[in-house]
Amino acid sequence: MRISTLNLPRFGTCIGLARTALIAQRLGLDLAALGRRSVVIAGSNGKGSVARMLASLFAGAGERTGLFTSPHLHAFNERFEIAGTQIDDAVLERLEARVASAIADHLVACPGDQPAAFEAGFLTALLWFEEAGADRLVIEAGIGGRYDPTRLLRAPHVALVSLDAEHMPLLGTTLREVALDKLDVAPPGARVVLGRSLAGERAAIETVAGLKDVVVTWVADVWLAPRSSDSLSGHAVRLTHGERGRLDMTMAMHGRFQADNLEVALEVFAGARPDLFAAGWPSLIVSALAGCRNPARMECFDRGPGLILDAGHTPAGIGAAVESVQTLLDRRPATLLLGMSADKPVAAMLDVVAPAFDTVIVSAAAGGVPAAELAAAYSQRQPAARVRQAADADAALALACEDGDDRILVALGGLFWAAAVREAWLATTATTCAE
Repeated sequence: MRISTLNLPRFGTCIGLARTALIAQRLGLDLAALGRRSVVIAGSNGKGSVARMLASLFAGAGERTGLFTSPHLHAFNERFEIAGTQIDDAVLERLEARVASAIADHLVACPGDQPAAFEAGFLTALLWFEEAGADRLVIEAGIGGRYDPTRLLRAPHVALVSLDAEHMPLLGTTLREVALDKLDVAPPGARVVLGRSLAGERAAIETVAGLKDVVVTWVADVWLAPRSSDSLSGHAVRLTHGERGRLDMTMAMHGRFQADNLEVALEVFAGARPDLFAAGWPSLIVSALAGCRNPARMECFDRGPGLILDAGHTPAGIGAAVESVQTLLDRRPATLLLGMSADKPVAAMLDVVAPAFDTVIVSAAAGGVPAAELAAAYSQRQPAARVRQAADADAALALACEDGDDRILVALGGLFWAAAVREAWLATTATTCAE
C-alpha cells in the first residue's frame, strides 16, 4: 500500500499534534532522539532554499545529512534525500507501506481522525532517516508552526526565514499572528534564527520568545546587509559577519533574496556547529555551497532562447522573483509564461507581475485559473500588452518559440505551473526554436 493510494486530504480532520504523535508511536519512532539532531526550517518564502543550503553545509562538515522538503515538482521521491541522493523507489514503497498500515490502525482506534498528506510524508522521512542512521536531519516545516507536525521534534535549532501574508485563514488575520504561529515550532530552550523580513514584528516575537524561554538571534544583528550582483552567468554575493569578517562567493542560486536566505542558513549553521563555522570560515562554506541548487526557484536554463523559472506563489514571493528576473534580463526582451493556482491571491500577484512584462502567454496550471480569465485580468492591468493563450505548458513553450530565440522565456505564477513548464522544457531536446 502506498500513501498516494490513501487519498489523504491536504489538511487533517482536525488541528492538533496528538494524531501524528500517536501514529509515530505505532511506528516505533523515537521522536526525542530524532529531534535532538534536527534543524527545522519555517517561514513563508525561502524555506526550501535555506534547507538545501543547510543540508549542503552539514554535508560539507562531514555529517550524513537527511533532508525533507516539500512540496515536490515531479516525483514524491524528491522530498527525501540523504547525502544528496533521493530515496530509492523500492525503499520509499516499503516505508510508505509501513506508514499506511499505521494510519489504518490509527483509524480503527480513532474512527474519523484522518491525518493529512504532509503528516504521512513527514513520518516516512523520519522512518528513513532513523533506519539509515542520518547524523543530522534538516526538516522543512509545512504550514505555520503551532500545529505543524515538525513541532513534535522539539528541535534545538530553528529558522524563521521570512514572513508574508499566507495561509491567513489558518494562521491568523495579521502578519503578527502568522509570525507567532510559526514561532511556536520552537520548543523552550531552542535557538531561533530570524530573517530580515520579520523585523516589523520584532517586539511581539521577542516578548513571546521570552515567555517561552526561546533564544532569538536576528540575522540583521549579526550580519551587515548583503551585497548581491546577479547575472545569468552567476550570482556573486558578499556577506559580512560581525566577528568573522567578509565572505565572497558565487552562488548557483539566483535572486537577490538568496543572499538573505544564505545569511539565515549560515547563522543556523554557526549555532549548530560553532566549531566548524569558525574553523571552516570561509573555505568550508564556499566549497560546500558551490553547487547548491533549488529546482524551480529562480532556476535558469541556457538552451535555446533561455528559460528563467520560479515557483513563487505569494505576492511577496512573486514580487521578489520579478525583481530578480529584471536584474537577470538586464533589459533584454522576454516573454512571460504565466499560470496561477485558483487558491492563491491571484489579483495581488497580477498587480505585481503585470507591469513588468508586455508580452505574455497565459495558461491554466493544474487546478488553476482558466486561461481566458487570466488573460482578461492581465490585459485589464496592462492594456498595451500582447497577451496570448495556450492550452498547457507544452503549447505555451511552442507558442513562445514562434517568436524565435531572441526573447528569453520567464515562467512565473506558482508551483504547479513551474513544475509543468519545467517538465515540458526538460522533455524538449531542441537546442533552438528553429529545430
